[in-house]
Amino acid sequence: MKAIIVEKQGAPAKVSSDQEMPEPGEDQILVKSIYTAVNPVDAFMADWGILVEEWPFVPGSDAAGVVVKAGKDAVSPLGALFKEGDEVFGCTRLGIKGYSPWQEYFLMDVAVTIPKPGNITLAQASTIGVGVLTAFFGVFDGLRIPLVDAESLPPAKDEWVLVFGGASAVGKFAVQTLKACGYKVATTCSAKSFDLLKSLGADATVDYKKSEADIIGEVKSVTGGKLDLAFDAVSVNNGLASAIFKSLAPTSPATARLYTTTNDWEPLPDASLGFTSNPILLGPIGRPGAVEPNKRLNEFIPIAYKLLESGKLKAGEYSVEGEGVEGILKAWDVQKSGKMGSTKVVVKVADV
Repeated sequence: MKAIIVEKQGAPAKVSSDQEMPEPGEDQILVKSIYTAVNPVDAFMADWGILVEEWPFVPGSDAAGVVVKAGKDAVSPLGALFKEGDEVFGCTRLGIKGYSPWQEYFLMDVAVTIPKPGNITLAQASTIGVGVLTAFFGVFDGLRIPLVDAESLPPAKDEWVLVFGGASAVGKFAVQTLKACGYKVATTCSAKSFDLLKSLGADATVDYKKSEADIIGEVKSVTGGKLDLAFDAVSVNNGLASAIFKSLAPTSPATARLYTTTNDWEPLPDASLGFTSNPILLGPIGRPGAVEPNKRLNEFIPIAYKLLESGKLKAGEYSVEGEGVEGILKAWDVQKSGKMGSTKVVVKVADV
């Protein structure tokens, strides 16, 4: 079986043709990789060894493909047994042999596998898993917003949430999810992404390239000087979040002020400023020891499925930058170059 492998930390990635075909357990499925997207975490694992259990390892996390074999207890989060031919997507276990979509066939844990709705393509699906699951962790756990009934969404409320990095993969889904939950959303992004974010539901956009003072001033003006909830989707705004919470007031003295972030490796904002920081930890996804995160993801998936199926959540822009397992190397270089901006870099690994 072909795969992209990294022999050791920091080594260049290369194509290997002799990888072992994985075998699904009772609550797993074996999936033929059709499309895969490239994420920053792929480079973090290869360069720094983050989450890698053994070397050589196969990078990759955002998966979309077709089930070729299912374990006897392979029950979907939607309640039905997975079967051969089902189209699925999601985020696979990170850094563990056999689970990466950067190979011809890979394993998925059914508890964290998303059945593909009929209104999106496999290419679109390959761009969604990491982003939507991370956003859900941030919104529903980090910001402690109650899970929504995707078929009967709550009414709009006069309460703001600030999303840092709304044009990122996680940010786009955070903005859309918060809107589905009834909140007003302000987001930082580049000026060229203003129209995109507004089309996804953002009520206000702030140019992240402005000075800290100007950003704080705009957020203060938009929100009426009151803010309780903030979500950093791009891992670089702990300091700015502290300054904003310090400058803005809570909506009421009894309101919990919450900050969630994808950055769990740098110091979090000082809690003495009056808010609680909740970092997002998607890294253990699927691992047997991650009992609570896996349980939450299993609860999230039916909501994500229904919101995607109804069009309340939309996949972002993507560009196919390679074909076949070999094409992943080119696509990875394109993603790391940064020239695609917020457009997701995707590879067509195989035909259905």
